[in-house]
Formats: sequence, C-alpha cells, structure tokens
Amino acid sequence: MVVMALDHVSLMVGRFHSSEMWAGAWTRYSSGLAFLTRFASHFCAPGFFFLMGAGLSLMASSKAAGGWSAGRISRHILVRGLLLIAVSTLVEVPAFLTAILSGPPDAASSPEFAIPGLTEPRWVLTVLFSLGASMAISSALIRFGAAVWALMAVGALLMTALTTPGPEHFDTPYGFTRTVLLLSRRSHGVFAQYPVIPWCGTAALGVVFGKWIVADRRAAFRSLPWIGLSAVALALAVRADGGFGNLRDPRDGSWIEFLNFIKYPPALVFTLFMVGGNALLLAGIERTRFWANRAGQFLRVFGQAPLAYYLAHLWLFAIVGAVAFRDGAGYLTVYLVWVAGLVPLYLFARWYRDFKMGKPVDSLWRVL
Repeated sequence: MVVMALDHVSLMVGRFHSSEMWAGAWTRYSSGLAFLTRFASHFCAPGFFFLMGAGLSLMASSKAAGGWSAGRISRHILVRGLLLIAVSTLVEVPAFLTAILSGPPDAASSPEFAIPGLTEPRWVLTVLFSLGASMAISSALIRFGAAVWALMAVGALLMTALTTPGPEHFDTPYGFTRTVLLLSRRSHGVFAQYPVIPWCGTAALGVVFGKWIVADRRAAFRSLPWIGLSAVALALAVRADGGFGNLRDPRDGSWIEFLNFIKYPPALVFTLFMVGGNALLLAGIERTRFWANRAGQFLRVFGQAPLAYYLAHLWLFAIVGAVAFRDGAGYLTVYLVWVAGLVPLYLFARWYRDFKMGKPVDSLWRVL
C-alpha cells in the first residue's frame, strides 16, 4: 500500500505515468529508475486481489465458527462488494479526475486515460470497481471448495490469455460485455481499466490459498516459498518463449523490455510473476515474524484501515498536485512528496483504525 502511493504520486505530482496496454500505449523507458519506480508498483494490484481472496476465505471460516449462517456470510460479502463499487464511482474516480484535469492538457488526452466529460460521459472501471465486483461474485460462491475455486482461477487466467486480441486490433469494435469483462479499453461509454474476469481470477487464487490456511496453516505457509518460486520461474519461461501468455513480446533485447509486462488486462506472464513475487514476500514476512518489529508495526497500520487510507492518499496527492505541481515535477520531488505524505496518512490510518474497531463487527464502518 505504501509502494502503491508512490505510483500515484508519480501520476498526480510528477505528471508522468506509464502505460502497459494490450494495444496502443506501451511505455518505453529511458532509464532504470523510471522503469523500476513503475515496476515496483506492479506487485500492488495483484497482491490486493490475491490477499482479498484469502481474506474472504478466512473471514467466512471465522464467521461460520462464530455461528453465522452461510446466507448471512454471503450477504455480508455482497454488501461489502457493492459498497466498493459505489465508493469507486463516487469517491475514487473523482480523485483521479481532479489530478488529471488539473495537469497538462496532453495528460488528459493520453490513450490510457479516457476522462469523463472531456469528449463524452464515461464510466471508469478502476481497481476498486474490479475488487468490488470480484467480491460480489465471491459472495455467491464462497461456500464452494478449493477445487472449484482453483478451476475458476485457471479458467479466468486462460480465458484472458486466449481471448485478448493482438495489438493490431486496437481500433476493432468490441461489445460492451467483452469490454467490461475481459478487455482494458475505451468503448460504449466505458473505460474498463480493470476488467472483471482477469482480476477475479487472481482473487480466486487467493481464495484457494485462504481455504488452504484454514485447513492446514503450517503446510500452506511451508509450501508458499516453493509456490512463489515456481510461479516466477514459469513467468520467466513464458516471457523467454514469447507469444502465448505475453500479449505483447519485448521490443528489444534489454532487461527492461524483458520485464516490461502488459498489465491492462494482465497478461499471464504478469500475473504469474507478480502473484509469485507476492507469495515470496508473504512467506518472508511470515517466517521472519516481520510484524513483530518496529518497521512491521509501522507498516501494519496502513493495512488496518485499507480503504480509508486508499481514498485519503488519492485525495491528498490529487490536491497537492493540483495546487503545487500543475506542470509536474522530477523524480527527486516525487519521492520527497511521497515520503512526506506518508506521515499524515499514517496518523489518519491509525486514527481510523481505532475508530472503526469500536463499531459492531458487521458495521459498514469496518469495511473502510
């Protein structure tokens, strides 16, 4: 969540942001710093979806042990998902619009950003929308076993790899349903940045892992490093082989292009590498008992008020950018603003964590 903020500071303060689209805009990097600043953020969204799925499994198990019926658990998850979709439309998207429309005109016309109001009304499907949609879908299926969820995950990831067209089809018209479910594109009044099926596949992987934790926590975490290493190794093999699973092959022989994966929608190589990296990180955190030390306690606060922190950081940096950095800034300034902004964000997240913990367990305040 802290690294995610750096990516958004780059957009809102630096006024530069990379694009990794299946067709059209695909950034070429002039330096390792520029690439690695973006590359580090790629672990964030897959981590959010994977851990959300795992969290749903753990929450469902905990609520069932506390006497909740299957229907009540499903309704609780559904309400949370629908709330995320509403918050995406009413709070998240306006923050991005504030940031982009306050910057240089060319940023607003970028192929990656289809901004409502510039040319025609649009519905922007962001990360919160896809998280909410994945949660709403999960509400009806959470009672199914791990095998069903594993099949769903594999099916979603393979469907994305098999049905995403080549970059030569950038201007080909596709239907509304395909746009929302599978393709990252502007179409039918919608900018589907995070289409549902690919990202729901990553969440399904998390549900499988969560169910494994419930069944045998020790075995799940003992196997996690090997799962992570296998996923990363497979991703590198897919990238080296080219073609299937890449969506777009490297444009030259540099290490940057080799690792410059397509994110919109997530190519199979992207998902394998980023979920594998998250698995390795999670295994390291678990084995070192990272949360027990001072740095871990500091970072943990952000995750204890995740949605409140997310919305607060968007608006904080959108306003800072609109007021002080309308023409952008360099990497040094971006990094300084990022670090400085984490201080009030930490204090806010800690306050909100304490506030919501005083509310009933099924209160909507706890969703934030």
